[in-house]
Amino acid sequence: MPTPPDATFTAGILLLFLLVTTNAATEFEAEALLAWKVSLGDPEALSSWDKVTRLCSWTGVACNDAGRVESLQLRELGIAGTLDELNATALPALTTFDLNGNNFVGSIPASISRLRSLTVLDLGSNAFNGSIPPQLGGLSSFVDLRLYNNHLAGDIPHRLTRLPRIVHFDLGANFLTNPKDYLRFSPMPTVTFMSLYLNYLTGSFPEFVLESSNVTYLDLSQNNVSGPIPYSLPEKLPNLKYLNLSVNAFSGQIPASLSKLSKLRDLRIATNNLTGGIPDFLGSMFQLRVLELGSNLLGGAIPSVLGQLQMLQRLDLRSAGLVSTIPPQLGNLGNLSFMDLSMNQLTGVLPPTFAGMHKMREFGAASNKLVGQIPSALFTSWPELISFQAFGNSFTGKIPAELGKATKLGILYLFSNDLTGSIPIELGELVNLNT
Repeated sequence: MPTPPDATFTAGILLLFLLVTTNAATEFEAEALLAWKVSLGDPEALSSWDKVTRLCSWTGVACNDAGRVESLQLRELGIAGTLDELNATALPALTTFDLNGNNFVGSIPASISRLRSLTVLDLGSNAFNGSIPPQLGGLSSFVDLRLYNNHLAGDIPHRLTRLPRIVHFDLGANFLTNPKDYLRFSPMPTVTFMSLYLNYLTGSFPEFVLESSNVTYLDLSQNNVSGPIPYSLPEKLPNLKYLNLSVNAFSGQIPASLSKLSKLRDLRIATNNLTGGIPDFLGSMFQLRVLELGSNLLGGAIPSVLGQLQMLQRLDLRSAGLVSTIPPQLGNLGNLSFMDLSMNQLTGVLPPTFAGMHKMREFGAASNKLVGQIPSALFTSWPELISFQAFGNSFTGKIPAELGKATKLGILYLFSNDLTGSIPIELGELVNLNT
């Protein structure tokens, strides 16, 4: 049956109306972005932003099927300015707003909360100051919030913890403080990445963090959080793969419950006030790639069972009050590229078995009480070596001529030992060596 003429006419009118409406909306968005550009001093990176070029072809602009702006990705374009002149209400379809790595200053305006469709906001690595607008907690579509590496200050708004879909939550490297209590904070069960490092957080381990059960990456380092590491942490956060609590004021022993973190690959708890020695259970956490325990008050011996961590790439035990010999079993760590045993009270020799650590790049055993000769086999077995620091011991014998085989070596510190003989001429072949 043929379409009635009236229906065809009506459909045409509707289509024309939609086209006119869409064009008007697109023009409104373009005018809003051009007005913002003027406040930025007309940067060269945004030279395509003009009245001649089609909006959806502008640098960093992506549009949806209706021609509305849905993404502004202006990462690392050298743009300077503020967000003060950005008309957020003109961009109702915007889902991604990325200004990472520019030179923006000023405060984050509360008007950003008018971007009701926003799922990703990345303002990281700029110079924003002031406080975080609590209104951001009303953006229920948020999946990814990155405000790290700015100059933001004040309390972390409790409303942010109620974002129902948030997955990536990064407020690190600012000047943020916690409230006197966390009673108004909520668990964040959808978050998998949480970073609050390098802020001014104090008090005990934040309860809302401990109750955010799906976190796999947690960084609370470089704050002033104190008290014990919660024994319940593995039960509360069973999916952790990365845990960084370094440079805080945690005290007490390393809890044995950490052995239950079967997915943990990266454990960084250096530079705290931890005591009680290095527990043997760490030698059974075979999945570990990074283990940093340095700059604590641990004391005791280096457990030989650490030699079982075949996947380990980085081991930091510096300045931990350790009093023992160096277990030769550590030579089994064939994937290790970084080891620092400096500033302890280690005695005995440097084990020849260390030649088995073929991927070693940076080695430190300075300021101990080590004796004997420096094993020459190390330098023929460590082709990637760039730093070897063994000063402040009681090593004897000659400087190994085999050092010349470590062709990538840039740092070599052997002073304050009892070495004898002349400097090997082979050292002259080390073109990268700092002198």
